[in-house]
Amino acid sequence: MKEKKDNKKSNHAENNKEKNKKILLVEDDDKFARVLSKQLERNNYEVTHYSKLSDSLEALIESEFDLVLLDLGLSDSSGLKTYDKISKVKSDIPVVVLTGLDDEGIAISAVKKGAQDYLVKGEVDNRTLLRSLEYAIERSKLLFRLKKLQELVLQSERIKVLVETAGAAAHEINQPLTSIFGMVELLKKDLPGDSPVHKKADFIFQAASRIRDIIKKMGSIKQYTTKPYSKGIDIVDFNEAAEE
Repeated sequence: MKEKKDNKKSNHAENNKEKNKKILLVEDDDKFARVLSKQLERNNYEVTHYSKLSDSLEALIESEFDLVLLDLGLSDSSGLKTYDKISKVKSDIPVVVLTGLDDEGIAISAVKKGAQDYLVKGEVDNRTLLRSLEYAIERSKLLFRLKKLQELVLQSERIKVLVETAGAAAHEINQPLTSIFGMVELLKKDLPGDSPVHKKADFIFQAASRIRDIIKKMGSIKQYTTKPYSKGIDIVDFNEAAEE
């Protein structure tokens, strides 16, 4: 029984470890960074701290993080260019800016450029800090999903145009193809069945029949169907259209 309990505790610990979100803290005030790191670690965040932007950029390239907690005033970088460099290395990672009262205007500018939020040092309690980080991570996930959805909708619209073009082309090709069938039938009637020209006419007829089958398939998906993908958005369902 004791062994089973130990296993359960071990599994529970592993699950909690997997759920811990990874924070990259970029802050050159070591004392403040230690206090903030302990505060976050008590709330099940895994914190990696660097005091220089250059080291932080390398960490972003080599490792995966859920969020960057960024001081804009560092020893090797300051102001909005600090945020720009982070964004350039990994544009899809959420960033929460750390700032003093004197730099709040710069922090607001960083938010306008894409940072998820900003926190004023010395004025943030534990609840506000955690809420800001969680909201930033969730908003980033939603924006990523929205971007993928937009790409999917755009691709679907492009395919719609191709399908409609294929259907229109099939209709245009079908008219001269009908004339070919008529002319071949007339030619075959005027020739003996064993003549070389009659055999060539048969070959033309068979090739035209294959073309007609292809055109039918092209025309069959002209009347495409759609299915709901997300609220207010439909995408083309080619499987159902082909079956119909």
